[in-house]
Amino acid sequence: MSEHTVVVTDHDFADLSIERAGLDDLADVVELPGGVGEARDTHDRLATADAVVTLRYELDETAVAAMEDCRVIARYGIGVDSVAVEAAADRGIPVTNVPDYCREEVATHTLALILALARRLATYDADVAAGGWSRGVGTPIHRFSNSTVGVVGYGAIGRAVGERAAALGADVLASDPFLSETDLADDPAELVPFEELLARSAFVTVHSPLTDGTRKLFDADAFARMRESASLVNVARGPIVDTAALRAALDDGEIAGAGLDVFPDEPPAADDPLRDHQRVITTPHVAWYSAEANEERRRTVTEIVRSVLVGDGPWNVVNGVE
Repeated sequence: MSEHTVVVTDHDFADLSIERAGLDDLADVVELPGGVGEARDTHDRLATADAVVTLRYELDETAVAAMEDCRVIARYGIGVDSVAVEAAADRGIPVTNVPDYCREEVATHTLALILALARRLATYDADVAAGGWSRGVGTPIHRFSNSTVGVVGYGAIGRAVGERAAALGADVLASDPFLSETDLADDPAELVPFEELLARSAFVTVHSPLTDGTRKLFDADAFARMRESASLVNVARGPIVDTAALRAALDDGEIAGAGLDVFPDEPPAADDPLRDHQRVITTPHVAWYSAEANEERRRTVTEIVRSVLVGDGPWNVVNGVE
């Protein structure tokens, strides 16, 4: 019996070998039954935890209140909207994330979606598969270096997207309420208000966290402000986009296309019209993924938990508790 208990609420790995190897001499790693986001017997187990590690399970105020001895909540990922961070702060429990593990992957995936939309790859692929061989099904196509890419949320990943787009010759606009022009002094992007970005961009890509202020940020009004030839890319959080408004904007010709890696509910319903919309490219929430990134987030979480349990404290704290 080890001195400490680490409870993993949910994960999508083959096993917890990395976590157990990193904590073997220090803690028992307890895996809760249930699938991703669906842990069972949670509150009884949380009461025994010295540390809680989570992927998508919702650790709400009630769950946090059950953590009698918890010294850290560590999330496998960047966003912490599934964790009641303020309730954890009230109990003196630091909440940590892994902010940089997939910066390269998400930025590259974003650019891949943008270029696929720009070059009408899905349209041409479907036409060839159906026996066609026509340039006309995808025209007009314009030179990418003549386009403008608007990045909403210009943190680390947003900047990486901007740098990649600029390297291919595109103009880059950024909208972020937490930045000023001096923050972008050495950056290829021009900082502009959200409404201006929508009006000027050929491609709008979303990299904001999910907050009360960004939930359904892209609604009917936002799509009405975009150019009819513009496309939206969302690799951030599904609820940032009002999908009903997006469908209407696509069907009414208010915007030209969309690339979606995330949905408000995942997976989306089998009959969700965005799944097979002819002007939408979808991927199954994989923008973050590479074998290297997956291992990095697991090792980082394990190292954070280990540091806390040996008394050295956490890092990557998002709720101000040290």
